[in-house]
Amino acid sequence: MWLWPGFGLQELASEYEDNNPGVTINIQEADYGDVHQNLITALAAGSGAPDITGIDQGYIDRMHENAQHFHNLYDFGAEEIRDDYLEWKWGQATNPEDDFLIGVPTDVGPMVMAYRMDLFEEAGLPTDPDEVAELINTWEDYLEVGRQLKEQTGVNMFNRIADLYLAIIEQGQEQYFDTDGNYIGEVSEQNILAWNLASSATDISANVERGQTEWSAALAAGDFATVLLPPWMMQNIKNDAPDTAGLWNVTFMPEGSGNFGGSFLALPKQGDHPEEAYDFITWVMAPEQQLRIFENSGPFPSTPVVYDEPSIQELTDDFFTRPDLGALYAESAELIVAGYKGVMHDPVSQLFQDALTNVEDGNTTPEQAWESANSEAERQVSR
Repeated sequence: MWLWPGFGLQELASEYEDNNPGVTINIQEADYGDVHQNLITALAAGSGAPDITGIDQGYIDRMHENAQHFHNLYDFGAEEIRDDYLEWKWGQATNPEDDFLIGVPTDVGPMVMAYRMDLFEEAGLPTDPDEVAELINTWEDYLEVGRQLKEQTGVNMFNRIADLYLAIIEQGQEQYFDTDGNYIGEVSEQNILAWNLASSATDISANVERGQTEWSAALAAGDFATVLLPPWMMQNIKNDAPDTAGLWNVTFMPEGSGNFGGSFLALPKQGDHPEEAYDFITWVMAPEQQLRIFENSGPFPSTPVVYDEPSIQELTDDFFTRPDLGALYAESAELIVAGYKGVMHDPVSQLFQDALTNVEDGNTTPEQAWESANSEAERQVSR
């Protein structure tokens, strides 16, 4: 089984082995990018792929293009478990005709917005979560509030424009490709909106990359006031800025929700044990086990039947103040719009993120960067 870190399956795999004599599950972890590249290489070579592989949502359409290399999980009876999963998440794993299921859904990454109450109060802004949500109902509102915050406190609204861009584009049904696989990045309304808003917001961005040392230092110092927050990132904030405990609250992000993260477990045909592999992935990603994974390590379930369970509804964290944190994430998960990704989604997305980084670093203009990113995207897609 090929995975990258964060799935939290080792304990459950050991339990499954104990309850199923003769089955041995060997989880091999590598970096996110290496798992996908190794899989692509193995499929092209005709050998070397595992019985089970993780596939991130950003690669799922690329794997659909190579569906002949995977088992169709409908052939194993997967239709019976469809209703256990979020409809939009299940849809990502099927082809347009819905007669081929490439993987069983794992977690999702519903996004909300964490904000520093003390900094909002200093800027004369409301701090109640419902009032903040009403205040930043649109992304234009979010930028306007960010400028008020910056004027009153000198503090930036967010960490960098590439992350703002990602949050906005992920809310769109059409992003870089249409459902026929044609590149539409230059005319996509969501891409144009995300680009224009993000590239215009350098004045309220701290220009620090998430996950880097500078991000941790800026977060701890209160250099930016909001974080667009999937569940798995809560621990990052707690680790990086422990002295800010109790200063945060959480509300909906502008224009509903978004998704940051989430994967699938698929069965390459090169594997030797498809029946056993299918039995395991449908057990380990069943609602009961997804709930246990959430309780143990945090990935948010893609199985809404467990959203009413106490461990989700009563999830709270004094660090973030809000008492109904789990209920907020559950509601956000059901609001997600699953945009069509396309075969080259991740590489194309990275081109636009890199272009925005160049804009923010002052190396180019937004107009030049937009043209350059689109030209390179079209070149890569057509080769």
